[in-house]
Amino acid sequence: MDKTPAKGYRQLRKGRKSTPGAYYFITVATYDRTHVLTETGVSDIIFECFNWLETKGRLKWLCIMIMPDHIHALLQLGKELSLSNLVYSLKRFTANQINVHLSRTGPLWQENYYDHAVRRDESLNEIMQYCYENPVRKGLVKHPADYPHWRCKFQMP
Repeated sequence: MDKTPAKGYRQLRKGRKSTPGAYYFITVATYDRTHVLTETGVSDIIFECFNWLETKGRLKWLCIMIMPDHIHALLQLGKELSLSNLVYSLKRFTANQINVHLSRTGPLWQENYYDHAVRRDESLNEIMQYCYENPVRKGLVKHPADYPHWRCKFQMP
């Protein structure tokens, strides 16, 4: 009998657990890496969703970077939802709102997402700096402060 693990997203998620109060760095990409997230009004929908989730105690966000085809977010997980349920909720709500806003249909997000539990020895500031500099690395702006689709609760240099 072949003991090779099945490939794919669901197999990678097996055995993972989310811990309330832990910090996570997540990346969510658009379906087919379509560049729609920086269209007028779209980033506002995403920021408002994160704010709403925070008011409900489902997360505390530290920084959110919205690139044309993906989102990076550094957050602390609340007590109410697992990380996978939180991301599912975020993706479902924003997909509906963004599709209506852009008069489009079809999937907005890839099924999978990347998550990284932030270890104690890692610096939250280093992760925020990585997010902050991402638009420069991608050639979207010359200076990080010029990029408008970014929110951080801490002052960046």
